[in-house]
Amino acid sequence: MMESLPTHDELIRLVGKTTLEADPLQQLTEAVVLSGRITELGDGLVGHFVARARSSGATWEEIGECMGVSKQAAQKRFTPKGRQRRGGFFFTRLAEEARFVVQRAVIHAREAGSTHVGTEHLVLGLLDDQESVAWRAITALGSVDAIRSAVQPETDSDEGSAGAGRHIPFSADSKKVLELALRETIRSGDRRIGTGHILLGILRDEKSLGARVLLGSGISRKAVEAWIEEE
Repeated sequence: MMESLPTHDELIRLVGKTTLEADPLQQLTEAVVLSGRITELGDGLVGHFVARARSSGATWEEIGECMGVSKQAAQKRFTPKGRQRRGGFFFTRLAEEARFVVQRAVIHAREAGSTHVGTEHLVLGLLDDQESVAWRAITALGSVDAIRSAVQPETDSDEGSAGAGRHIPFSADSKKVLELALRETIRSGDRRIGTGHILLGILRDEKSLGARVLLGSGISRKAVEAWIEEE
C-alpha cells in the first residue's frame, strides 16, 4: 500500500504542473496549500481509525500509546471539541483577529440570505474589528461608512436564504483571495494570515466584488502596502 503513495519528486512535479509559468512565490503558495490538504487527509484517516478503535472498546490510553502520544493529547485531538477545524487548512493558518474576520464574513452572508460567502462579506468582516491592521489601514485611506454603503446593496441583492445555522460555502473568489492572502503572508515572512494579508489578498484579485468596492472607495493595493510599511 505504501508504494502507491506519491513520492517527494512526484509531489514536486504536481506543484510544477499546476503552476506552469508561475513565479517561485506562486509555486511556494501552491506547495503550502497542497501540504495542508495532505495534512487534512492524514488527520481524517487517523481520526477514522481512532473512532473505530474507540467503538471496539479501546481506551484513550491505548490509543495514545499507538500514536506515540499521551492519553490526554490523543483525547484532546480526537474528541469532537478537539476536531473542530471549520474552514480546514486555511482556518488553522489564520491569526486570531483574521479568524474573527472570517467568522464575521460568514455571519454577514447568512444575515443577507446569501448562498455563499463572497469577497464582499469578507470586506464587511474586515470592518467589524476596529483594532485590526486592516481596519486601521482602511480608515486611514478611505471611509468605512462609504464602503459599507457600497457593499450593502450587493449583499441585499443575493437570492435565496441560507437559513440559521446552515453551512454556507465560500465562493470561488473568496477561496482565491484567501490563497492570495496566504501568498502575502509568505511574502512578508509571517507565520499566520493576518487581517492585513486578507485585505491585500482581496485587492490582488481586482475583478472580485470586494476589490471593486475597495478600489471604488480609493483604497488600492499599493496604498495599503505603503501604509503597512510605514506602521
